[in-house]
Amino acid sequence: MRTIADKKLEPATVTAGLRIEPVDNWHSAWRRVLRFVAKHDGRKKLQIDGDGWLSARQVLIVAFVGDQIAAYLCFSVSPGKTCIEAKLDCHGIAPKFCGRGIESQLYREAVERANSLGCEKLKGFKLTASWC
Repeated sequence: MRTIADKKLEPATVTAGLRIEPVDNWHSAWRRVLRFVAKHDGRKKLQIDGDGWLSARQVLIVAFVGDQIAAYLCFSVSPGKTCIEAKLDCHGIAPKFCGRGIESQLYREAVERANSLGCEKLKGFKLTASWC
């Protein structure tokens, strides 16, 4: 888990109490995160089996501001022709948190996580204005 205090950011982009962490079915906020993802049109992209388990090949990273879910980013990891690939599946942000730098923090955390998993190729990992 990384908090915003770990990074030097411009004051305008700092959101007090921001924390970014991976979330799966073991996380205490799992059900709330699923509702948030569904509300922001990403539920169909999550690979959840009949027992409610998130696929081991999928990473869901969530930004929290205090107890509130602010945003999420989800990507899948799979072997490619020449290397391990990470493919962006979906992302979303609550409108009230747009433009505070959360999107870029979440994006950077996802890239770091993909790199730590040995992914050499990132597909669809373009940070765009389409978050809001």
